[in-house]
Amino acid sequence: MISAQTRKPEYTARVAEWHADKGFGWLQFGDKRLFLHRRDFSRFHHQPKVGEEIRFNWGLDSQQRQCAQNAVQVREVSDVGLVRLCLLGALLALPAYAWLKMGWEIWILAAYVGAMSLITYAAYRSDKRKARVEAWRTPEVLLHVLELAGGWPGAWLAQRRLRHKCSKISYQFEFWLIISIHQFAAFDSLQQWKYSHMLKQALFEDHREARGRSKQR
Repeated sequence: MISAQTRKPEYTARVAEWHADKGFGWLQFGDKRLFLHRRDFSRFHHQPKVGEEIRFNWGLDSQQRQCAQNAVQVREVSDVGLVRLCLLGALLALPAYAWLKMGWEIWILAAYVGAMSLITYAAYRSDKRKARVEAWRTPEVLLHVLELAGGWPGAWLAQRRLRHKCSKISYQFEFWLIISIHQFAAFDSLQQWKYSHMLKQALFEDHREARGRSKQR
């Protein structure tokens, strides 16, 4: 048995096993495995990955079992691999093709999306730093506005590089909805905006019928 009193306040170890659905896992500390719960991260509920290095204090849980407490990640672990970069490229392909078909210069699109992506990435990084020190957070609606304005590739990279906003289901739903809007707009432009006109017409008809019913009352 390792005594907590004989240990120094802080140690580092790597995540050996993590169950994201249950919110706990184990650190590999030498030849021993040390329990770690998500609530024992010191400043915010970080979602660690296997192999990530964690700094922690040695402690005891409510049942007097040894565990890691006041845990923080030593460094950010990128989740951007070749497969994910290929996925990002595939998501950018349709908008780029639609842009070219409209007769516009591709460098204009690249410059705009690049600038918006840098701004969005910076906003994500700032928000994560604020989360670590429990400062006033960047509103999620602002992040979504930046994504909708064309910075979604930067948000996509930030989520995986900074490990930020990638585990919140409601946020991810809205994020992928924004990407779907961009994909739909690109596809519809290649169809001479046929589906947008159909949607507009359907909404107009619904509005006209609603006004007709209200007048009858």
